[in-house]
Amino acid sequence: MNRFYAVTGALAAALLIPAAPAAAAEPAVCHVRYQTYGDSLNFTGDIVITNTGKAILYGWTLKFSLSAGHTFRNGWEAKFVVIGQDVTGYSLEHNGEVAPGKSVWVGFNASGDVKGPRPVEFRINDQLCTTN
Repeated sequence: MNRFYAVTGALAAALLIPAAPAAAAEPAVCHVRYQTYGDSLNFTGDIVITNTGKAILYGWTLKFSLSAGHTFRNGWEAKFVVIGQDVTGYSLEHNGEVAPGKSVWVGFNASGDVKGPRPVEFRINDQLCTTN
């Protein structure tokens, strides 16, 4: 019988201790402005990446996915690797360091209708960026 009361008392005490508050969501460390120019056959994508965090980005990796019907052709100001619709851009030596509040620009050409769906999200170093 004493074991029952000991277990019940421990359980009641555990229920009365308040849980730690949930951690606040980390603010985004990047913002991406994405613009396109072109026609129904081909387009150019301009991507401006801004460091909105408090630390310098030393080397960055940009990730986004093109919509079905869009095909990546070539890019500049990053080393791009494309697998299917998934595009990864790696910083270059001259633009890999981005101070807080500063921006870098990359671009690419693709086939497909410029009016097609835009990428849903952009990530820098696997962290979700805010977008325009």
